[in-house]
Amino acid sequence: MMISLDAVHVGMPVFDSDGEQLGRVKAIRRPDPKAAAFEERVCSSPPSLFFLGIGSMVGIEPKVPPEMALRLFRQGYVKVAPPHFWAEDYYAAGDAIDKVEGGAVHLSLNRRELEAQE
Repeated sequence: MMISLDAVHVGMPVFDSDGEQLGRVKAIRRPDPKAAAFEERVCSSPPSLFFLGIGSMVGIEPKVPPEMALRLFRQGYVKVAPPHFWAEDYYAAGDAIDKVEGGAVHLSLNRRELEAQE
């Protein structure tokens, strides 16, 4: 069962499955109903290094590999800003949210599992 992203708000603390606070919700993107059609079109056309790399060069969100970006668009996601300014933001797909409780987002993944997705 996927938790609705409607229950998530910018500024909420985010905890991993080990109970460690990863940071706070910086942005929320709802699932994109057109993502599946877009993915099908991309998969049926020859890959283009220009297309695959242009998003990260111009700062388009999410800043993850193309396969993960497609998953994030399909599922929706939260962007988590870590408490340290030198740390990179995390992206958690909607299906990685275990629960929203007590004004906080709790993920079903720990920090290492979340980082391994990207």
